Amino acid sequence: MSDTRAEEELFPTRVYLLVGAVSALAIALVFVLDWQLPWQLPSPQQRTFWNALAVFALLSVVSDSLFFKIPIAKANASLAFIPLQATILLFGHPWPMLIGGFTALVVDTLVRKKTPIRIVFNTAQYMLAVGISGLVYRALGGSVGIGDFAFLFIPFVALVVTFFLVNQGSVAIAVSLSSGVSVREAWGRIGGRALVNDLFSSTLAILLVFLYVRLQLPGIAILVFPLFLVRQLYQMNRELQEELEEKLELMVKAMEARDPYTSGHSRRVAEYALSIAREMKLSADALDGIKQAALLHDVGKIYEEFAPLLRKAGRLTPEERVVMRSHVVRSAELVATAAKLRGSVEAMIRHHHENYDGSGYPDGIGGERIPIGARIIMIADTLDAMTTDRPYRRAMTFARAIEELQEYAGTQFDPALVRLVARSRSLRRLLGGEGPAQQPSTRSEPAWARGNREHTSELIPPELV
Repeated sequence: MSDTRAEEELFPTRVYLLVGAVSALAIALVFVLDWQLPWQLPSPQQRTFWNALAVFALLSVVSDSLFFKIPIAKANASLAFIPLQATILLFGHPWPMLIGGFTALVVDTLVRKKTPIRIVFNTAQYMLAVGISGLVYRALGGSVGIGDFAFLFIPFVALVVTFFLVNQGSVAIAVSLSSGVSVREAWGRIGGRALVNDLFSSTLAILLVFLYVRLQLPGIAILVFPLFLVRQLYQMNRELQEELEEKLELMVKAMEARDPYTSGHSRRVAEYALSIAREMKLSADALDGIKQAALLHDVGKIYEEFAPLLRKAGRLTPEERVVMRSHVVRSAELVATAAKLRGSVEAMIRHHHENYDGSGYPDGIGGERIPIGARIIMIADTLDAMTTDRPYRRAMTFARAIEELQEYAGTQFDPALVRLVARSRSLRRLLGGEGPAQQPSTRSEPAWARGNREHTSELIPPELV
């Protein structure tokens, strides 16, 4: 179950409008449908009803309190969706919605002590997710009741899909409006990678209902351990991702230790590449792959064969230049030793010096055959080289760097990406650019390739060594 969990901050007006809209929809849904009135039931059934309501409210609160982090906007997720989906099978309207709202209100107020706007939003979106999914479930003929268990496949699948669409979708929109990332990226980070796990974990809601109907509280106790294991699985997946990121950082530091002139270069290239990819509204998985490839695009230079070339003060010989150009292949081979980086990340690293017209290396491919991530990294790599100080020249302005990219669009660089970069406000902010990009001028050699090119760690194609 996803929600927003971050520290106090100022939100744009559109976030408050979203919170108001979600809250209004949740309140309207509570009152627009007929209520199941338990006090109209016979006395023994009333006690059974209230006992079940209390048990599942408590179980939802406990499940939501055992949260784990989502790597975006300081958001968190929990397994509260399992008992909340179970309430839809057990109770008529509006009790599942009230349990959902109660869960978010208690946990955000007492456990996490969140700000009022976040408490209101999470309470409303929990209620909305439960309410709409319950409406869909009942409309398709789903059975509701605590006296007997009747499972229907299609209504339950519709319940689960609707639940996650509303829950994760509303949180993704909130994160997008507050942080500036695309809804696609936010949704991918909130639920994309865990979607299969979420769907399979939802089957525990069926088991939870069955065990409670048959065994009451002992049935709940039976499921405590499986629920704990599921939570640990989610937590372990997140920890594995964090470990991968830590290993990437270590590899980058090891590579940069070889050449002080490139200190920070890989991180800047990753930041620029990520900004370009976000402008293209790529998926969260694609963004992560591009970031990883950008961080490791020169990691092959940690091999001893490149050390004397990186330290050399003068111009490289043709033979040395051939050796240096092999760093893209060596980098790709090194990255491929990590199973999670094989495939697309490996290909981006191998091809990030392929020119758009096919004149690059190592394979001489061109145009759309070059992976989009590799084309992005080439531009990000070049931007960093042009806009940072070098031993033989001072850094260019952003406008001048754009002029150079435009000059070689279609030959060295993807022209569509160059146009995107030229109008990118996010890159302009990152690089401190001011004013519109200049129109390209005619010259026989790019300005960033002229001058003293003796320093062998210069990272700008096509003069890259």
